[in-house]
Amino acid sequence: MTRSKLERYLSVLEALVTRPLEFESALYQVGEKLEIVTKCLSFLCANQLVDRLPLDEKRVVYAITDKGLGILNVLQGQEDLDKYRYLMLVLE
Repeated sequence: MTRSKLERYLSVLEALVTRPLEFESALYQVGEKLEIVTKCLSFLCANQLVDRLPLDEKRVVYAITDKGLGILNVLQGQEDLDKYRYLMLVLE
């Protein structure tokens, strides 16, 4: 089953929560294809949810911003609510 764009964006944000990552590390942690992670990071950078920070002339890391952290917290909270709603329906 393919993941939605929102799920892909969430997985990229979750990968960047612990520390800034180089592209290859983010690609490995997300577990998606190269072009998908590239598009996700471009979208997240364009919307200021992720910063693209140069380490030196050739290397770049991606870091989650405060705005990205806030969005991640809200969306993860929504996922938890959906799980609890399903549990309540099962218990009824």
